[in-house]
Order: sequence, then C-alpha cells, then structure tokens
Amino acid sequence: MKRILYFIAIALIFSCSNESLDESLINNNPFNITGKIIAPNGIDPISEGKISVISNNAIVQEIFSDTSGNFSFFLDYGNYDLVISKGLFKTESSILLSDNPDSFNYDLGDVSFDQFPNIGVVTGYYDNIESILYDIGLVNPIDGTPLFDIIDGINFNRNSNEISNHNHGNERIIQNTSKNTGLEPNVDFNFSDLLDNVSLLNEYDILFLNCGLNTDADTEDSASLYNFVNNGGILYATDWTYPILEKFNTLSGNEFLTFQQPYKSGQSLSTEATILSSELNDWLSINFDLTIDNTVIIDEFLNSWQVVADYNISSVIAWLDGYVEYNDENGELVGDNKELAFTFLLGDGGVFYSSFHTENDEDGFTCVDRVMEYMVFELSTLTQ
Repeated sequence: MKRILYFIAIALIFSCSNESLDESLINNNPFNITGKIIAPNGIDPISEGKISVISNNAIVQEIFSDTSGNFSFFLDYGNYDLVISKGLFKTESSILLSDNPDSFNYDLGDVSFDQFPNIGVVTGYYDNIESILYDIGLVNPIDGTPLFDIIDGINFNRNSNEISNHNHGNERIIQNTSKNTGLEPNVDFNFSDLLDNVSLLNEYDILFLNCGLNTDADTEDSASLYNFVNNGGILYATDWTYPILEKFNTLSGNEFLTFQQPYKSGQSLSTEATILSSELNDWLSINFDLTIDNTVIIDEFLNSWQVVADYNISSVIAWLDGYVEYNDENGELVGDNKELAFTFLLGDGGVFYSSFHTENDEDGFTCVDRVMEYMVFELSTLTQ
C-alpha cells in the first residue's frame, strides 16, 4: 500500500511539474516559428537571410537563416509583422499567434522575395551576368520577361580601347550566346545615355557591367560611376572593366585594387581556387556539393584577362585566390597565387570586381555561376 501511494505521489509531482512547464511555455515564447528562405526561382537557398520580427512598430527579434536557408525561433502569442530580407531583396508578411492554439508549431514554409532592388545590366561582348539574374528568378512569372533593365553597352557610337580588339585574346566573342533570346536590351537608352544622365543613373540600386562593354573609361565616364557608388549605388564589374576601377583609385585617393602590368596579360583559363569565405564555401558545399577542401574550379577566364596585382587589405575583401599564369613586363610567362574576386565599400556604396566572368554558353548552373549567384545577393548587402 505504501508503495502504491509512493508512485501516486511521484505521478502527482510530475503532473504538477508538466502543468508548470506548460504555463511557463505559454508565458515565455511558446510558438516555434520555422521556415526556409529561397531565391526567387523557388529552389536555391539563401544563407544569412535576415528575419526581422516587428510588434507595435518595434523590432523585437532578428534571426538569420542558416547555410541551407532554414530558420527557427520562438514567439509568444500575438500579432507580428515579418520582414524577411537579404540586403535589398525582401518580402513582408504578418502572422497571428492565437492564445488558444491547436499547435505550438507555426511553419512558414518556403519564403521567397517579391521586392527587388532596381537593377540595370549593361551588355558586353564577353559576359552575360543577365543570364544569372534570370536563372535565379528575377523574372516576371506571367510573361517571362526579366525584372531588371538591360542596357545596350555595345551598339552605339563611342570610341573605346576596350573593344578595339574584339577578340578576348584568341577567344571568340560570346555576345548573344545566352540560350534565352529575351535577354536583349529592353530600354530605349544606351550606356552612354545613362552615364550622361545623373538622375537616370541614380534610379538604380545595382548596376552590372559586363566585360567588353563600350566605354572609354575616361575621367567623365568614371566620375559618373564613381558618384553613383559614392552616393549609395552598388557596382558589379568584371575583367576588362578594370580601367573604371583604376579611375576610382584616382578619384578616391585610395588604391583599392592594383592591376598587373602589362594589362590583359592573364593566360590561365582555369584554376583550382581556394575559397576565402567560410560562408561561401559552406553554401557551395552543403547545397550543391561543389567544393573539395575549400576549393572550387574557376574556369570562366578568357585569354588575355586582367590580373589583379595587389589589393588594400584594410578596405578590400578578397573572396577567392588561385594559382594562375600570366606574362610579366618582359613578356615571360610566370606563375603566382593571385586573388580573383573582391568587394569593397566606397562612400555610401560598394563595388564587386572579378578577373573571371560568366560566359553562360552552357545550360544550367556551372560552378562559376553558383559563385556569381551567391555574390548577387551578397552584393545587395554592401550598403546595409
């Protein structure tokens, strides 16, 4: 009899304990909110996406998604607004958590962005970043048109050292090799018009410059782009757009990137590059199985690409480096480990530059395409 009473007493203790635990949960964020942030294409995960929880117009929590885009956090019952973002990409929603719920689990499911930065892409002979933007889902779902402006950077009357030799080394021009014929200029102004119109230029949040665009990269051109970035714009530039960034050095008095001379001396067409960012490495590895021991194959160089000789480590972030060969000032072929992709802040804005680019003459995402996809979203955080 004593033994039975003992077990009854123990049961009552645990019962009271559970009731106390439930009451504690109800008074201390009982709801487990879960979800996954994905790119607008509905597939690719967004790492380090921010979830801002707002109550009574005040942020009460900020949570970040993991490498696979997943997130989880706890809230007490009530009304909340959610702002889910990655830099300038975002979406907003509201949730109501009842004080008499059927379940303490609230799954938001897959969450994608529906608010995008204002993006302009300037076409070039040797690069097609517009294909990456299209493939990550910056597309009108009804008619398939791109949700960004494509600006003619080639077919207008402007002298240019950059296009005086239309062959990138011995490589063919890759203009219009995109499988999507809809990725052609869709505005009624060209790159020259854009540079001459400050108010038009400042309408963009991010401007992508493809390699081989038509520009003199003179002081006036570069000053327009410099002011665009300095006032909060974000600039993406690759390979033969390097003269613009040299002008940025002069205008700012800061040697962000120093370019190898002779110019356009890069000869390696691929390298096994080391990823210098653990976040980028994990995103490529966990989601796409593209890296081995923190390395990835970068093979979107064209012959005679521009090597970066050095960079200012106090103001510039390097993302990748690898062993490459190039011609020195004597015309001799030499090899060295060089950084290949960079970001830096300038005034209220920021810049991305890479020595490689996106040829995009293949179906689907290549390794380089994935790196560029990551950088598109990362770029939009530079001014945050």
